[in-house]
Amino acid sequence: MPAIAFLAPPGPGLLLHVAIATAAVVAILVLAALLRAPGRDGFGVYESGAAPGAPVRGMAVAQYFLIAVIFMLFDVEVALLFAWAVAAREAGLGGLIAATVFIALLLAALAWLWMDGALETGPARRSEGDDDDA
Repeated sequence: MPAIAFLAPPGPGLLLHVAIATAAVVAILVLAALLRAPGRDGFGVYESGAAPGAPVRGMAVAQYFLIAVIFMLFDVEVALLFAWAVAAREAGLGGLIAATVFIALLLAALAWLWMDGALETGPARRSEGDDDDA
């Protein structure tokens, strides 16, 4: 079996990568420090530039959090599909069937979330039969 070039020891390539990444981080931090207005306290409210107002009273909507969690779940599954795509030839017909079942389950989960209203971010819709008096 022939030697594969990308399995060679990382050596200078890894060192170069770490050096470039470190230089980029340092350059960004220095540039941010230079661009910050003098005399301004740093790290305000998420550096948004908006002055903090009165504290918010009332319930916070957790729907955006739920959508973020759902996105993360589907994002991990997409990463798994990328791994399958790399090994698709070696996986053969069995791998194709497994990936098809996996995608079908993902689509079924998405359809269920959609029908359940988990992807809605606005106020809940009322149907004609809904009464608060009952």
